[in-house]
Amino acid sequence: MLIRSSRTRSGRHSGPAVMRRVRKAFAVGALATALITATASAAFATTGSQVGIANNMYPAVKDMKGSIESLQSFTPFTANAASQIGGFWNKPAIDTSTMRGITSGSLRQQLKSAGPYTTCNPSSSNNCENGPLHIDAFLSADEANVDAVIPTSDGGTCTASGSVECNGDVTSKYAVAIGRLAIYSCSGSWAGSTKGDDPSNAGTPPLALGADANGSGNGKAQSPRCDASAVSGGAPTTIPGVVSWLATSGHRIAVADPASAPFGAASKQALVQNGFTWTDSGAGQNVFRGSACDSAGTACKVRLESGISQVRGAVTANAGGNTQLGLVAKSNVMNVSWTSSSLNGTTANDPNTWTEVSSSAYSGYGPIKQFGVALTGGNTGAAAAWNDLFNNQWDTDGNIQSTLSAYGY
Repeated sequence: MLIRSSRTRSGRHSGPAVMRRVRKAFAVGALATALITATASAAFATTGSQVGIANNMYPAVKDMKGSIESLQSFTPFTANAASQIGGFWNKPAIDTSTMRGITSGSLRQQLKSAGPYTTCNPSSSNNCENGPLHIDAFLSADEANVDAVIPTSDGGTCTASGSVECNGDVTSKYAVAIGRLAIYSCSGSWAGSTKGDDPSNAGTPPLALGADANGSGNGKAQSPRCDASAVSGGAPTTIPGVVSWLATSGHRIAVADPASAPFGAASKQALVQNGFTWTDSGAGQNVFRGSACDSAGTACKVRLESGISQVRGAVTANAGGNTQLGLVAKSNVMNVSWTSSSLNGTTANDPNTWTEVSSSAYSGYGPIKQFGVALTGGNTGAAAAWNDLFNNQWDTDGNIQSTLSAYGY
């Protein structure tokens, strides 16, 4: 910096005047440097965050976590491999990751309050102390779970009272994915006892989600094995074809319970919209829940499972009476990480027989939307970052959208 000194009328330098100007120049320079430093720090600062994601969507979000981190300068997430027993957010001895797949209905309860679980205690059940869990974002397959953490005053269903908190930010609520239905059946190539354990069986692993000792898995089946045989003559590939196929004695289909699962509600709409008569009580009943379908024999046409991840198990297990078809989530049969059978250690689409259902088949229901919401009360700045991500970047980021597509959304 060029500093001009002043001169007196005698031509001599005025020392004090020069020093004042030098000090002022340095002060301005220091301020500029401080502003540049502050701006640089803000630009490169990272925001710590924790996010809970419904099991069925977790593999896709886990795969795009690098994009999420870079778009909002989040501190890199540590991702878990399995959700926790009972739906708890954190069991310290098992998992302290910041991006977790979890049973979203159970997590919803923790976000609102300690109930129906035991009192929060970091040394025992989970990582919240004496009250609701404070995380920064929640992605669920069921809109009702997201609405349940948004205050009623904002159009949600959460009413604050006592230990209940309503931290969902309604301005951040966003449809982060559109689910797709697929008609699923066993392939003869993957039937029989030589193909490895199937998670739908009573053996090991015991659950349709592919559970291990620490939790309920990532929403993907562990094995392509089917105990059931392939559909004779080939499985129908359209919903009208399914309705016609169901007219034959002994034919049945598994779907998720429409009362609690959006995929189930869309499945019911698809069948009814295309001519199926749905009767779930009284004379002429043809819809039964779970194992009641097996004992109902040929009267059962539709077997209701508790959730979408259990539908595949109902088809592959061949328990009681054969449920030859299922309406599954496309995301449950794409990009599956196989952990048994000859596909062990690979990631590929389910090799059994499946066909995507046209959304026009359940147009009366509409898109199967899966929502995300930011929650206040967690890490400073994280809720605002998630809000911006959902509303301004989610649909335009190429990696996020291509990953969702690759996972069946």
